[in-house]
Amino acid sequence: MTMGGRLTRLARTRQQYTGEPFQVSRHALHGGDNQRPVTEATGDQAHLEAEVLAKLGTGGQWWSHPLGIAHVRPAFQSALIQLDSHTRFRRGTPYPRTAHALDRLLPSAEPGVQVTGVIGLRVASIEGVDLHLSLSGTTSRVILRGVPGTRWDELLDERWHRWKEAGCPPLWRSPSLTDHEEADILGHPETWKDERDLDWIGSALLRRVALFHTWSSAYSTRSWITGDEWIFELDTVLGVPLGHDVFLERLLDPVWGLPLRVDRHHCSCAERRDPDEGVHLRQCTYHLRYIGLPRGGLQLRFRHGHAVYASTDLRAVLESVGSPVKWLDRVLPASSSGLWGATRRHRPSRRLETGSR
Repeated sequence: MTMGGRLTRLARTRQQYTGEPFQVSRHALHGGDNQRPVTEATGDQAHLEAEVLAKLGTGGQWWSHPLGIAHVRPAFQSALIQLDSHTRFRRGTPYPRTAHALDRLLPSAEPGVQVTGVIGLRVASIEGVDLHLSLSGTTSRVILRGVPGTRWDELLDERWHRWKEAGCPPLWRSPSLTDHEEADILGHPETWKDERDLDWIGSALLRRVALFHTWSSAYSTRSWITGDEWIFELDTVLGVPLGHDVFLERLLDPVWGLPLRVDRHHCSCAERRDPDEGVHLRQCTYHLRYIGLPRGGLQLRFRHGHAVYASTDLRAVLESVGSPVKWLDRVLPASSSGLWGATRRHRPSRRLETGSR
């Protein structure tokens, strides 16, 4: 195979992990380390990326791509995240994803209670539709790219005034950590440590976020943190192959994937009882651990059954936020419409669980 042919093949594979445009992927690989073709982050950079994924990846809404991220462009000291255009909550009209991202990420204080958003998050700059974020006192950088016409300055000012009027001081303009943020960290030291042990997992998954689109059969993907585990729940409708073995193969690939191993698992694929619309879902659960030292773990819950979290035509909901047709045909095919249409089962939306914080 020629060098050009090999580079093309690598770029196509990288696309499946990052979702970035082919030419961008090819350029990133040219002259790079093809033994680790997805650049990894460490330290403050990994911490920032993990916090961003944790806040953006919770449930309770629909996006055109899993987790509301169209693609990511990972670099050595930065990551650029292309956001979907809109979010649609379980009940409600579409809402700009840029506004939703700020609602989740920007730090503000509930005096005497907690800090919401990402502790230490600061706005570094605005360049057109790109919002540059950093952590206080660091050179870390995550860039949120909005759709054409995004006015980050207006969105930021609106939230600044709204939260001040609500008695919740906004914190993202402070040059250093505020007393509110330091008190939150000191008040929950075990939770803070457990989450920092998971930073590398969150960062690595963010840099491979397209896996949830290209190699997962789930129509709904959510995540949250409990203790020392980062949990992902992936729902696949009946009539569509669950495909967890293929997903795990890509996730644990020795070149492209994460340095994790399956610590234990329970697979219900051979279960004879059919899922119903009452309470029963098949679930295959995999607990993954770091190869080497115990540095926190990843839990994957592959669920199989009738569509949940929707009271109307689920495919129409996803079409309304611009989900790609080819992806919809794969995860919610017309042949399974009776299983993902209106459902009698309703569940409360998930939120990020961070111990006592």
